[in-house]
Amino acid sequence: MRITDLRVIVHERETRTTFPGDPPTVENAVLVVVTDEGIEGVTFLTPPQPDVVKQLLEVVKPRLLGRDPLEIGAIWGQLGARRDLDPTTRSYVDVALWDIAGKAAGLPVHRLLGTVRTTIPAYASSWVLPDAAAYVDEAVAYREQGFAGYKVHPPSMHGPRAVGAATAAHIDVDIEVYRRVREALGPGYALFADPFFRYSYAQAVRVGRVLERLDYEWFEDPLGPDDLDGYLRLKQALIIPLLATELTLGGLPAHVLWAVSRATDYLRGDVVLKAGITGLVKLAHLAEAFNLNCELHDGYNARNNLAVLHVAMAIPNCAWFEVLVPHRPGRYDLEYLNWGLTAPIRIDGDGLVHAPDEPGLGPEPDWGLIRSRMIAELS
Repeated sequence: MRITDLRVIVHERETRTTFPGDPPTVENAVLVVVTDEGIEGVTFLTPPQPDVVKQLLEVVKPRLLGRDPLEIGAIWGQLGARRDLDPTTRSYVDVALWDIAGKAAGLPVHRLLGTVRTTIPAYASSWVLPDAAAYVDEAVAYREQGFAGYKVHPPSMHGPRAVGAATAAHIDVDIEVYRRVREALGPGYALFADPFFRYSYAQAVRVGRVLERLDYEWFEDPLGPDDLDGYLRLKQALIIPLLATELTLGGLPAHVLWAVSRATDYLRGDVVLKAGITGLVKLAHLAEAFNLNCELHDGYNARNNLAVLHVAMAIPNCAWFEVLVPHRPGRYDLEYLNWGLTAPIRIDGDGLVHAPDEPGLGPEPDWGLIRSRMIAELS
């Protein structure tokens, strides 16, 4: 089997994962790797960095044509050695190649990776909402759908980073949200907090102690993504587990110090920022070597959510599957999780996400929907 073409279909879609001032419609893309046996590997790019599509077509494509798509490790290493590529370019190619491998074998990707389980608990992960009442309504709605947990992205996530005193008004607002959600859902229900790097050290200490009293499961990314020393200090001040490394760049070696120093209680990653399925599995194995969980992050779009799910099914050290739930007011749907797929990712009434059974990544793209929003098809 040989690679014969690489295509990118650019299209637009509405999004609710925006920050103030961002447009409500974004450009997305689909990467298709074509083979001479008619098997295609497909993943989504959401939204691609400005140079990624150009790099895929002008730099990567000439180097993939004629290659065996099952040489995933060799291609992964060769693309990673280049310094003229955005790191996510390798990620997207890797996911598409694993899709081809599964289809060629007639097996879902997690079987090729080495299946550990076929279900995993899911938590609903909020976007930024206007007030505490909106968070409560959302958390209750997704619990009633069966979700096993709920994560708060607090209002300060839409504000500046590490501004103000520990007693600043926006910190009070966040704390009120955390408290109201716990009061509404009661004791024993899994809750998580993720301010997305918005707190100073003093603010993180204050909020972390509140979260401990409220029995939250973990405190995710309170400090800047590179502030390893700050996390070490924070670990000494708090009992609640800390979760970091979502945006840690530099490949696998950059995560070693976080694990060795115990600056975080978990490693964190997804298939986009951690070099595809191949890179994410390597990160999970690194965490396992230090008796740490590697909790997997949302994949930014439906096909990459599938890719993350396959990794979750093939590693023993991940307890949760994140389902980001931006939605229209009052809708409480899973459109973001499944947009562009012919069939949804299955989540049952007990809050368990089920492994895909289809060969490759799973449900194929909804080409009718995607082409109805197409801007350009590039090859």
